[in-house]
Amino acid sequence: MQSGKYEDAGWGDLDLCRKDIDAIDAEILSLLSKRLDVAAAIGRIKERRGMAVFDPVREKAILDRMAQKSHHRLTPGAIRDIYTRIISAGRAVQGPLKVGFLGPEATFSHQAAISIFGNSAQFCPSRTFEDVFGSVEKGNCHQGIIPVENSLEGSVAGIWDLFNKFDLKICGEYYHRIRLSLMAQTRDLSGIRRLYSHPMPLAQCRLWLKSHLPDVPFESVESTSLAAKMANDDPDGAALGSRFLAETVGLKLLKEDIEDEPHNVTRFLVVGNSEPRPTGNDKTTLLFFLGHRPGALAEVLSVLAQREINVCRIESRPMPMRSWEYLFFVDLEGHRDDPAMAEAMAEMKRLCVFVKWLGSYPSGGES
Repeated sequence: MQSGKYEDAGWGDLDLCRKDIDAIDAEILSLLSKRLDVAAAIGRIKERRGMAVFDPVREKAILDRMAQKSHHRLTPGAIRDIYTRIISAGRAVQGPLKVGFLGPEATFSHQAAISIFGNSAQFCPSRTFEDVFGSVEKGNCHQGIIPVENSLEGSVAGIWDLFNKFDLKICGEYYHRIRLSLMAQTRDLSGIRRLYSHPMPLAQCRLWLKSHLPDVPFESVESTSLAAKMANDDPDGAALGSRFLAETVGLKLLKEDIEDEPHNVTRFLVVGNSEPRPTGNDKTTLLFFLGHRPGALAEVLSVLAQREINVCRIESRPMPMRSWEYLFFVDLEGHRDDPAMAEAMAEMKRLCVFVKWLGSYPSGGES
């Protein structure tokens, strides 16, 4: 059957259509096998040149290029999902990739890690964010993924302090839409007597919970994954988390997308030891410390403004062991190899007590 005639296919053509599907699948599989052969050759070249297996710049370029080829039956999101898995399989033949994240399994960090690296990576849960940094610095993991801020709740406490403590670089960023669901053993809201959750999902669903479960007491726990496990052991209990979590644990989804604000996005950073090359659409993150003198911060911001460098975000954190003194963390548009950025960083080193470059990396997109 010719491809242009599928619209007119009837019941009698079912077997013919399925034969075409089988032939197309065989062709796709053959092409994927050829792609993996090329990926393996690239892996050998990377090894000889001392290059990292994970190349966020190249992977982003592939995803962006393929997503532009979308049409009404294959959306950009679907193409990205498909090619994330294809890229992950290609990366796996180049060598093992271990990715650290805040565990346990099925948390939003785990879900984001799968979205970035695909299912072919080896994911290593850690008990604390500091353990994630430590596993990468010690070489037990190649990359780590860390949530740094949420569009509703702001910064994740203590994360930026770890960039001062550890000598890792930011290799990429990723914006993950947070969709929260209510899950339980029961199918009836009236059967819920207790609700288990990490504090952040509770805060993000407060209006929905007040309206639909006003008399149900909350119990805060250290992760959404633990909340789901507790609900799975409690016939009258429920938990807040993702669909991915409910499917992993085996709980029923009572209600999806119950977050109070639909634009609930968490920004994740990929940390490691690589230094991505410029793409033309990059960010640079710096840490700097200023002495106590009038106008010091204004001078630094003026240096950036004079070179038309946009400040995407700035945050202050207490200086360790020095009361009432503060470190500044700033995200800037551009790469440190850009002439304007290089000039600005040189001038900042003159004005500041110290400046630490935390990484230049491709600007991320939302999942």
